[in-house]
Amino acid sequence: MSKPFVINRHKRIVFPSNFHGDLDFSVIDTEEQLSAVVHRDFEAKAPTGSEVISRIESGSYPNRYELLRDVALNLFWVNRYAMTMYEKRPTRWRDVPRLRDDVFLPILQPWQDGGSKVAAVAAAYEGLPARWDDETENRIQGILFDVFRHKLAHATELSAFKPTVAEMLSDPSNLTFCLSSYDADYPLYSDEEIIDCSEEVPELEALHRMAQVLHNQYPWNRADAR
Repeated sequence: MSKPFVINRHKRIVFPSNFHGDLDFSVIDTEEQLSAVVHRDFEAKAPTGSEVISRIESGSYPNRYELLRDVALNLFWVNRYAMTMYEKRPTRWRDVPRLRDDVFLPILQPWQDGGSKVAAVAAAYEGLPARWDDETENRIQGILFDVFRHKLAHATELSAFKPTVAEMLSDPSNLTFCLSSYDADYPLYSDEEIIDCSEEVPELEALHRMAQVLHNQYPWNRADAR
């Protein structure tokens, strides 16, 4: 059995389970059990986008860190199934196999008023003070918001089981991600970079790792996605 922690190059103990979604499917027998585990590990901890906006409007955020943490938790919730059950492989449409039963596409619902919500969160961040370190929090914000501002889909009604390509194509109204360009060398954070991430404040170190993991969930130029 592998150890639940690693020692990074800074001689610090790091628990990968804190930022890598890794479910033990050997103890999950039904869809109901899967839903319960995902609810416990993702949904119960994360605010929805609407809840983040509500907290902004009520002035509930005392500093930038609290807002960034909610944004990160929301994005982990958005990726709750992609991170734990699937491996993303951007592929040219002409090369996508149509009849295999182990290739899937997500069915997505457009994020209504997403642009105005992103603008509201960005404006709130600018108006809040730093919690510990302005430079570090801005650096983390840059990584997180590059993901958040390009979020296209509404994540409340997501199915754990994605349709196969054939099932997806059976209904012309289905929507999924489409990229106008793709760079196979798009820069990602390696496992070593994430494990060895180091900040003076432990909370910022944890948040920085979460931002790096979320960045890796979208290995393409997000402005090219529709």
